[in-house]
Amino acid sequence: MPLQACTMFSTSTWMRQVGNAKQNVHVMNISTGKKVKGGSSKLTGRVLALSFDAPGRLLWAGDDRGSVFSFLFDMATGKLTKAKRLVVHEGSPVTSISARSWVSREARDPSLLINACLNKLLLYRVVDNEGTLQLKRSFPIEQSSHPVRSIFCPLMSFRQGACVVTGSEDMCVHFFDVERAAKAAVNKLQGHSAPVLDVSFNCDESLLASSDASGMVIVWRREQK
Repeated sequence: MPLQACTMFSTSTWMRQVGNAKQNVHVMNISTGKKVKGGSSKLTGRVLALSFDAPGRLLWAGDDRGSVFSFLFDMATGKLTKAKRLVVHEGSPVTSISARSWVSREARDPSLLINACLNKLLLYRVVDNEGTLQLKRSFPIEQSSHPVRSIFCPLMSFRQGACVVTGSEDMCVHFFDVERAAKAAVNKLQGHSAPVLDVSFNCDESLLASSDASGMVIVWRREQK
């Protein structure tokens, strides 16, 4: 799997969080370029994914050994405190983590969306202030080796249901309604000729960009009703 450094900006204007191939998560002072004292921690594998909760007090980090760690983050000092560890699946790289403070009007629990090379997209509920995760449900996709990523739809709070979007090794972009008990798959976009690795919406959800392993980027426009 291609290795890349992961960077995450916190709500603080002078700090950012970086994960690397040496299994470390560091809080960096962006003014000086130096690591913040007390702002480093080690994972069990190479860091592939990072995500904050909305307030910026909880940081989750995923590694290539299949673990997700939660950290308490002190925004005033930059200190990281390791809180919880979840083994999603031993040896399955965690390639994407996306946090949402609440999924929809019907499901107001904080949630985490995770890709982990299991041929599934995983949705977890955040059950406490230390970032403990409880599996809520999973959705079938094709992902066994590529660093596929997923996202929550940005406007999900303004409509019934709640959608997530993910890439897949079947060369498609998949949409799932996380609140549907049955037939959660609501859309599939076809047009890529290689595994779809990443997806991203613009702010009003009128455009979706998807990229694949061959380097192609497709911008999809939402149909006007």
